[in-house]
This record gives sequence, C-alpha cells and structure tokens, in this order.
Amino acid sequence: MSSQLTRRDWLRASGLMTAGLSLSRFAPAEAASTAEQAQSAFTNEFAFTTPPDMPKLRARLFANENPLGIAPSAKEALIKAADIGNRYAWMEFSQLKQLLATDEGVKPENIMMSPGSSDILMAAADHFAKGGGTILTSTMTYDDLLQRAEKFGAKIKAMPMTKDYKFDLPSIKANITPDVKMVYIVNPNNPTGTIIPTAELEAFCREVAPKVPVFIDEAYIDFYEPADRPKLGKLVADGLNVILARTFSKIHGFAGLRLGYAIAQPDMLKTLHAYTNGEFAVSITTLMAGIASYKDKDWQNHCRAENAKARTYTTKALTDMGYEVIPSSANFILFPIRMKTKTFENQMFANGIGIQTREFSGQPYCRVSVGTMEEMVMFMDGFKKVVG
Repeated sequence: MSSQLTRRDWLRASGLMTAGLSLSRFAPAEAASTAEQAQSAFTNEFAFTTPPDMPKLRARLFANENPLGIAPSAKEALIKAADIGNRYAWMEFSQLKQLLATDEGVKPENIMMSPGSSDILMAAADHFAKGGGTILTSTMTYDDLLQRAEKFGAKIKAMPMTKDYKFDLPSIKANITPDVKMVYIVNPNNPTGTIIPTAELEAFCREVAPKVPVFIDEAYIDFYEPADRPKLGKLVADGLNVILARTFSKIHGFAGLRLGYAIAQPDMLKTLHAYTNGEFAVSITTLMAGIASYKDKDWQNHCRAENAKARTYTTKALTDMGYEVIPSSANFILFPIRMKTKTFENQMFANGIGIQTREFSGQPYCRVSVGTMEEMVMFMDGFKKVVG
C-alpha cells in the first residue's frame, strides 16, 4: 500500500491528490496546472498562498465542511471565551466529558479530548504499527491512519468492499490471523458515504474485539438521524477493546476550530495519549464553543435536515441524468462519471465549482461535498455544462 490518502490529501482542491491509493485502488486524477497550484495552496500549512491564476470558487465542495457554519450559540460562547483566551483549558474538560459520557453510556474516564480526530487516528497508527504486524480494513476507505501505520512498519491488508460499497465484515473476520494488531473501520465510510447496519457492526465487535482491537472512525456519525444512530459506547462500557474516534469538524462546523475525542478503555486512552500532545492541545476558546455546540441540538437538527435536503436534491438530479449515485448517509456524494478525471475536474474548477475526483478500478468518480441548496444548484448547473 504505497502513498495512500491522508486527511490533508482530502482537503486538496480540484485534482487535490498526486499520490496513488494502491490500498483501495481508488487512484487520484492526474494533476493539472490549476489543480497543482490549488493543491499547494491548500496543503502547505506553513505558507498558505493563493495562486494568482486560480479560479475563484463559487461553491467549495471538496472538503466535507459544514457550509452553514458553527451554531450561533457556539459563536457566542467562542466570543465570550476570548476573555479567558490567555488561559489553558483545564477543569473545563470535565464538563464536556460528562455530557458525552452521559449520552454515550460510558464514564468520563472513557473519553479523551483532542484537536479534531486526526490526533487520535495518528496515535493509533503509531501505536499499532510498533513492531510490525497487520492492520485489517476494507478497500476504498479513508486512509489517513493506514498510511501512517504503514510508514511506521505495519502491513495493511484490505478486503474488497461488498458490491454495494460497504465494509465486508465477514471477510475481515475470516482474515484475522495472529499477526493482526487492529481492525480499522470507517462508519459512515468515506468516500462512499455508506453505513454498516448497527446490529451487524455490534455483533462483529462483540466477536472480534475480545481478540483484536477494533478502531472505528465515526467522523460522520452525526449525520445519522438521532433515533437511528448506533450507540457503540455500550461496547466500551461492557469492557470491549473498541476505540471510537469522533470529531466536531463535520456537523458542528469546527473544521477550523479543531475539536474531537476518543471513546475507549482507560488503559487504551492512556496508551494513545503518549503519542499525542495531550488534551492541552485543545484551546479553551474551542472547548467552550464545543460545549455550547454539543448542547445545541436544534442547530444540529437544522444542519442535518439541510444536508439531507441538499443531498436528496443532488442525488435525484444526477439520477435523472442517468448517473448511478452511491446512496450516502453523510455530507458528501460519490458517483461514477463518464469522462477523464483530469478533464472533468479542470472544467468544473473553471466553472468555479471545487470538487474531488478519483479513479477506482479504472472507473473515474466524482466526490462532491454537500453544500447549501444554492451551492448544489450551482454544482448541477456546472456539471451539466461540463458533461454536455
């Protein structure tokens, strides 16, 4: 598995990826001049510059961000917290941990805060790669953790996904051998947007976790309807070696504020903590905004409903044009396109529409983030112009 997809890679504009994704065979588009310049601008975290000839985006639909922004209540808390921005967050962590623990059915000591979920994924990669061994997963998934683990000595073994683009849990289970250090699952999956039925995933964890740690990246879990959302915290409460990674970057709109957390056994959190900068990497301003956002269920419901509305509109519009859209339960859509990725992405970018393209088993795909309804209308207008 050489040069796979990292979280920064996902944030690249237009042709945003130059390294091949051999694990999932979900290969990137060829880089074009505009895409290369955009990529440089979006991924150079030390010197962010905008290429002079980079088209102005009318719809930024490549990073799975919340286009509605943070909750008004979170913004108010953020501004208020500026008065204590000279302080490190400390006792304030307990307030958010207690809220999370109550909802997830675990104890506060089962929770570790982090700046987004990236730190948690990287910590798990570093720990489980130590001394070699294998990490099991499925192909065409989010590869941030996997690339890091392979870089530090792990072997990645990926099972093909099912025909409906879901993790093949029976196949993963059948391939567990003594050298397997961890099973890695993304649910809802990125980039497909598909979900694993809750009962199936829970049964898998109860059978596998006593033998091998199961890491589940739940970055997009908040896009489930609340009544349908899996409550896998009970697996942790039952003592199973399950690690859940969550982020506020999606439905809460904290992509630029950076807040996330892990739910796991206390000993596992202590182990992972050693590979991170610790909870003090979260600013007190972000933490206080996070507490307000987490309490604001009305805003979350609003964002979820608006996302579903825009996603449904786009899915129907594409289907009406004869395109087969993979059913998504997240804030992005993946579908096969009928032209070369380089040509497609350059023309979409020229129309001011920022999207991502990939190639999987020789088939070009577009992955478009769900923006506002206005932005999705722009996307469809641009799409119709490009594909003719």
